[in-house]
Amino acid sequence: MFNIDGIVSGFDTTSIIESLLGFQQSQIDTFNSRKAEVTTKQTTFKGIEAQLVTLQSSLGRLNRATNSVFDARTASSTNEEVVTATAGSGAIASSYQISVEQLATAHQVASQGLSSTTEQIATGDITFKVGDRAEQTISINESNNTLQGFVNTVNEQVDDLNASVIFDQAAGSHRILLSSKHTGADNTISVTSAQDPLTGVLPDFSGPAVQPPLNAIVKLGSGVGAISAEYDSNTIDGLIENVTLELNKADPGSVINIEIDTDTESAKEAVQGFVDNFNAIVEFIDSQSQYNPDTEVANPLLGDRSASTIKNKLLTIVSESVPGSGLARLSEIGIDLNLQGKLAIDSAKLDQALNGELDDVDAGDIRNLFGLNGSSTSAGIRFLGGTGRTEPSETPYEVDITQAAERALVTATNAAAASIVVDGSNNSFEITVDSVVSETLTLSEGTYTTEELAAHLQSVVNNSSTLGVHHVEVSVGSDNRLSITTEAYGSAANVSSLSGTAASILGFDGSENDAGQDVAGRFLVNGVEEIAKGTGRILAGDQDNENTADLRVEVTLGAAQVVAGSEAELTVTQGITGRLNDYISSVLDADTGLLKTVNETFESRIASIDQSIEKVEELTESKREYLIAEFTALESILNELQTTGNFISTQLTSLGNFSGNNSK
Repeated sequence: MFNIDGIVSGFDTTSIIESLLGFQQSQIDTFNSRKAEVTTKQTTFKGIEAQLVTLQSSLGRLNRATNSVFDARTASSTNEEVVTATAGSGAIASSYQISVEQLATAHQVASQGLSSTTEQIATGDITFKVGDRAEQTISINESNNTLQGFVNTVNEQVDDLNASVIFDQAAGSHRILLSSKHTGADNTISVTSAQDPLTGVLPDFSGPAVQPPLNAIVKLGSGVGAISAEYDSNTIDGLIENVTLELNKADPGSVINIEIDTDTESAKEAVQGFVDNFNAIVEFIDSQSQYNPDTEVANPLLGDRSASTIKNKLLTIVSESVPGSGLARLSEIGIDLNLQGKLAIDSAKLDQALNGELDDVDAGDIRNLFGLNGSSTSAGIRFLGGTGRTEPSETPYEVDITQAAERALVTATNAAAASIVVDGSNNSFEITVDSVVSETLTLSEGTYTTEELAAHLQSVVNNSSTLGVHHVEVSVGSDNRLSITTEAYGSAANVSSLSGTAASILGFDGSENDAGQDVAGRFLVNGVEEIAKGTGRILAGDQDNENTADLRVEVTLGAAQVVAGSEAELTVTQGITGRLNDYISSVLDADTGLLKTVNETFESRIASIDQSIEKVEELTESKREYLIAEFTALESILNELQTTGNFISTQLTSLGNFSGNNSK
């Protein structure tokens, strides 16, 4: 800052100017204070936004129509050393008695004894096959023709088995041990060698099995009518619906109890999380809206209409009733607003509800009370879900199916023989399933009936590492022709291009191909059509539909079950947490949400205050420059006057001296 203090006059010019500009500075201070208040409010609303996001995240577990936390189950075993159990959503709460008669084991075979680990292995190709899985071939040459080199190559290049070197103490020799990675009686190891015996030792794996391949044997029940079942794995799905058994040890004859119960703890945890997060945002808004009479300090949201609107809407939603549900209000299962305006849980009543101890209340009713759910009048049409755009139905929505979903199906052009011999000349093929081309697959050599060959072909295709989850079913028609059907439904499912040396014995000429078809239909709301699109068996409402946007149903009806008109009525209900989720989504919406509007208002106010500050600062600077110029001019005038005065004084002194000299 330019400083002219005391140049001539000795005035404290800077202080005088700043004093004259004090009003403008007080305006700037006022504007900065207002800006700080707005910024504090803006930050506080960011806190509300964070609390809403946290609350919304806790709603997901309560909103699910499928795999709902209210359908969760726990499983326990009275002897976990023998068997452990896990239960999926929808498992029937009950008690089962089982015994593990035998574990599934993996096939192990060993070579003949070798004198040392440095013994040279014959060069050439050797092929391995496990069960119906694809053959894999390794090559032995000068780089890997040692015992360890052979083992390393197997482990690096063969997917379905492991190799290791063991020492046979009784024989005093080393042996190569091959272990299948797959348990079960069908997963036997076969080895075919094309090695040159003149170049080294030929490993021979044809001796007795070190460990035979066995299926697991489990008995369900302990009475005369007990059911015995075999599995190729020690992980068993399907014996008890939606329950997985992990077999750890065989204990023939020992009866173990498997208890399946409702997982009330997970449900209570989800409910408690929702209640805690709901109360947290109510407490946050309350605390930020208080006035302290002792300190005479008002918190940022005191009197703020947007904050009170959010809080009041949240409180209204949790107090509302849910039409079309067996339960109307949260209070019916022990969740209610207390005098402080927060949710409180009556644990005893909630436990009763979750345990099915309340009259006429089941897990479906509780699901409906919380999230978006639907019930269909047809077993072949099942509600899957929706989004915030899916509206609850005031009257049931009609589901009109015009086309059932279908799988791809190809039938061989020619019939297969009643007895088929498979050997090295006719055992390989490739196939395309769901647009995925398989590797070269190999049938096991042997003599098959048509039914046996169909089952073997299905096993080989479904064990393809390339096709993966793209499975098929193979059947035999009355005309002895093989048919291949995809496991998947819809237009993405297809079968084609079965070719190779095995094609002719299977009856295929390579021209056979087919694709599935998607389900097709529409939703009718009070007789008005709303668009739906099918993918496989899933029919989904268009995102722009007024009522059924994003509504998803699974249609398992067959073509013969599709009739003229609607196949089912679908009642869609929106529960409490579903409504909360929709409201929070609307508040948080990046384009139209209330918080976006509030933040834009704050930004606008801050920008306006900044402009006002800028104008006052510009005016202040202009006045400062003016005052500096005026004071500079004043100092200049004073300087001129002082100079003139000094000159006159000097002249007068000179005249006085002149007069004195003349008198003398």
